[in-house]
Parts: sequence; C-alpha cells; structure tokens
Amino acid sequence: MKIKTINKFWQIFPLLFIIITVLIFTVKYSVPIEFLLSIGTLISCIIAYSAGYKWKDIENAFIKKIIDTWIGVLIFILIGIVVGSWMYSGTVPMLIYYGIKFIHPSFIPLTAFIVTSFLSIFTGTSWGSASTAGVAFIGIAQAANIPLPLVAGAIISGAYLGDKNSPISDTTVLSALGAGTTLQNHIKTMLVNTIPSAILAAIVFTILGFNAYPINTDILNLKEAKEILISLDNIFNFNIFLLIPPIFVLIASIKEVNPIITMFIGSLIAIILGALFQDFGIINAMKSFVTGFNISMSETINSDTIPSNLHTLLNRGGMISMMPSVLFLILALTYGAMLELIGTFNTLMNLLIKIIIGVRSLIFITWFTTFIINSALSSLQFTFLTLGSVLKTVYDKYNINRGVLSRTMEEGGTLTEVLLPWTLTGVYMTSILGVHTLEYMPYSFFNLISIAISFIYMLILPKFAVAVNKDNKK
Repeated sequence: MKIKTINKFWQIFPLLFIIITVLIFTVKYSVPIEFLLSIGTLISCIIAYSAGYKWKDIENAFIKKIIDTWIGVLIFILIGIVVGSWMYSGTVPMLIYYGIKFIHPSFIPLTAFIVTSFLSIFTGTSWGSASTAGVAFIGIAQAANIPLPLVAGAIISGAYLGDKNSPISDTTVLSALGAGTTLQNHIKTMLVNTIPSAILAAIVFTILGFNAYPINTDILNLKEAKEILISLDNIFNFNIFLLIPPIFVLIASIKEVNPIITMFIGSLIAIILGALFQDFGIINAMKSFVTGFNISMSETINSDTIPSNLHTLLNRGGMISMMPSVLFLILALTYGAMLELIGTFNTLMNLLIKIIIGVRSLIFITWFTTFIINSALSSLQFTFLTLGSVLKTVYDKYNINRGVLSRTMEEGGTLTEVLLPWTLTGVYMTSILGVHTLEYMPYSFFNLISIAISFIYMLILPKFAVAVNKDNKK
C-alpha cells in the first residue's frame, strides 16, 4: 500500500492534543499524564495507519526509539540503586546528621544551591545530585523548619546550574552535538547567561534564607532537630569511610568513566560499607538494591518510635522506585516515535523557518520550539538532535555562532523541563524531594532568572548575546 501524504493539520494534531489536554486534565484535574500519552500515541497510530503505514512500520518505529535511548533507561534504574544503597550504607543519613549540626539554618538554601551546583558539575547529573545531596538538604530543612519549597527550589537551581555547564552532562554534550558546535564553544557561549543568573540566584537564596530563619536562632534547640539527630544516631553508625561512595563517584566522573559503571560500582561500595558498619544484615543489602532502604531493616530499632518525617526521608530508593519514571519514559518515547513517523516535527520546523525574519525571531523561535517539543515529549535527547540538525544551517545563514543555538536549546529545554509537572523530570523531582513541581517552581531562581535573561538578550541585547564568539566552525 502506497504511503499517502499526511495533511499538515493531522501531523500537528497529536502534539496539540497532548499540550491542550495536559494543561486541562493533568494540571487542573490531576489526570495521569501516562493516560494522555497513551491516547496521544493511539491517535498518532490511527493517523499513520490511515496514511498507509502498516503495523510493522509502527512497531519498528517504537523499537528503534527504545533501542536508541535504552542507556537512559538503565541510568534511571541505576539512580534508584544508588539512592537505596547510599541510604543503606548511612552515607546520605550522615550528610543529613552533620548538616543539621553544623550548617546554620539561615544558610541552608544558599548552601544547598552551592553544593548541588558543584556536585552536578563534577558528576554531570542533576538527577543524581538531587537524589543524594538534595535529599540530605531536604532532611536538614525539615529539622530546621525551613520551608521545603524554598530549599527544593535551591536544590533544583543548583542541580541545573551544574548540569547545564558540566562537560560530562548528557544534555550539555547532546545540545552541542545537535547544534554542530564544539563542547568548549557551547559552554563558553552559555557563560553570558550562567554567570549573572548564578550570582543573582545566590543573592536571592541568601536573603530568603535569613528571612525564613533568624540568625540568632539555634537549630539544635528545636524539638524536631533533636528528634532527627537522636534517631539517626540510634539507627546508623557514622564514620568517615561512609564518604567513600560519593568521593569515588566524583573522581570517576571527573576521569570521564562511563556513568553506568561509575554508578554501579559506587552502589556496590556503599553496600559493602553498609554491611561492615551498619546493623541491617547482608540480606537487606540485596533488598535495598531492588526495593530500596527501609528503617524497619534495623533489628535494634523499633521503627514506630522514629519520627514520621524521617520515615519519608529515609525509606526510599531501589530499582522498583524508578519504575514509574521508566514507564513514563517508555510511553513518551513511543509517542515521540509516532510523531517522528508521521512527520510532525519536519512540518513544525518548516512552518517556523518560514516566519524567521531576523536574529531576534530566530533565537525566539529556537527557544519556543525547544520548549514546545520537549514539554510534549519530555525527551531532551530527541529535541536537541532533531531541532539542532534543522536549525544549524539557518544560524550559519545569519552568521550566528552555533553556540547560541546550543545555548538557546538548553535554556528552552534543560531549564524548563524540571518546572513542568507533566514531564518526566518534573515527576521525578517531585517524588525524590517530596515537594510538588508547582510548589518549588517559584523558588527555582537560577532557572527562572536564566530564562528571563535569555529573553532580555532576545529583545534588547541580541548583538551582545550572539557576539560571544563569531567562530562557526564545527
């Protein structure tokens, strides 16, 4: 059967369907995004089948997309293993314990911002820094009665400041690759946005930290802090060797060791340390890999005597904890595969290219298109590689440094995805930090300031934004 040309409206319709229904049903009525993605995929399949595609073509499109991104699925699962094993070993609980004792509450938001920034830069993963150091700072904030949305916003800001500028981050590498520029040029071009955004965010977190917690108040006098410290001291045996897993991960990441190998070995080290120093038993070490850590694993502590907020904080991790995220990723990938098959993105690109009339409109369209595609698909890899390959020749036509293209895609995709409640990253951060996306979004100051500065460049200072480097060589 001959493949018929699909009408442009029907090519765009599945994308419009997801955007509109998510805004109405997910945001307002909390309908699971997975259901809407399934319906969107079904609509796309009907359109493809009506155009003459056979089920085998549709099936092959699904399989190819899953194969291309399977490494990402493995990394998601490994993050769950890292969290479970580092809880079992006592590594993350120890960071919480000493953070409560030595970090003044007024500086918690700023410290969370700085620590997660450096951790993300050296490890290249916003998810990993949020699920380890981020979880620790949430625990410290709970003990100090600091508003959790503020601290979660600081964690998100730091995680994405580091991720966006890390030479070993997958999104940083892919945005440069998609734009056809060097990694060095991409990071250098981002500095005109990153530096002022980071400075302003640090100032805001400092001010809000002092407003949230008076400087003359002692956290150790708070009942909640005392209960957490006593409980952690009773459950875990802390010592300096528990820092080996994060130190190993940090060094291996700097040495550019494969992240899958790094995370798996870091988890094994944590399990060994937990078996040596904690009282949970070797069988529970294996369970923490799969089902995550649970306070009830302790044979010497009655879990009913532990504060409920500590249960929420410590009982987490394991492969199974990542299954909702993996499900979401698979549904998003199959949906994206169908949009690619019916030509949605080529049509969208062609329509947008026709309305480009200058530097301002080109940069704005790049940002807006990145935002729309990624907010619908929750796949930065697909968005960067697809959009970058289409637009890089347009940037050459206007003699604009391709680093501006890669930077704008990062700003429209990397910085915004975590702020949307229906994306994979938004769902993940909510589950890890225990703070809803719409609650931490107003406090994600680095992301919000970066977006604001990028629009200022577009509207007022386009020449400054594109004059960082005139070298367009690949």
